[in-house]
Amino acid sequence: MKKVSVQTSDYKEATAIKVGQIILDDSHYLTCWGYLETAEGWRKCDFVTNYDVLNTMLRAVEDKSEAVQMAIVQKLETMEQIPEMIDFEAQLGEPVLFDNLSFQLARPQFEPGTEWMEYSDNNCFYIRKAEPITRTEANARGVAQCMSALAGHYALYLGYLELEFDEASARMKAELEDDMKYTLAYYAWQQSPKND
Repeated sequence: MKKVSVQTSDYKEATAIKVGQIILDDSHYLTCWGYLETAEGWRKCDFVTNYDVLNTMLRAVEDKSEAVQMAIVQKLETMEQIPEMIDFEAQLGEPVLFDNLSFQLARPQFEPGTEWMEYSDNNCFYIRKAEPITRTEANARGVAQCMSALAGHYALYLGYLELEFDEASARMKAELEDDMKYTLAYYAWQQSPKND
């Protein structure tokens, strides 16, 4: 088998994930099957992380922390096969919600120049770090991400205008046909640090 270097790139933040199942093996990493909260709602997603990050996540989920910790400890003590799975959805009736944390996610991909190809299609992330945050901080980060996305749409619109697209085509290509979204995107673009 050819050895291929792997790097993580495309860092992004998330403020909520759900974990339905955890796969344990004999490495220092865990695979979690779950969901990522996006602007469009919850999206099925896989996560890979280490035990330090998992401990931080468990300390932050107060309402189910003890049940989740006990499920993991019991499975580790009685592991008969590798890999082994803990199914929180079956044991607790639903995935475990981690929503008072800021997650720093990295998308895995092969290094350019070594048969580069993205293989996760935004459905798999490595959780590099999880930090406790308040609901107010999470909301503020969400608003900041939204403003950044809107500013990006407006910058794209300006780029199409520079390429001599007509107004209607430029707005359509930049997904700014809605007048309210166009106005908000303009405001966000004006407020962005690049335009000070």
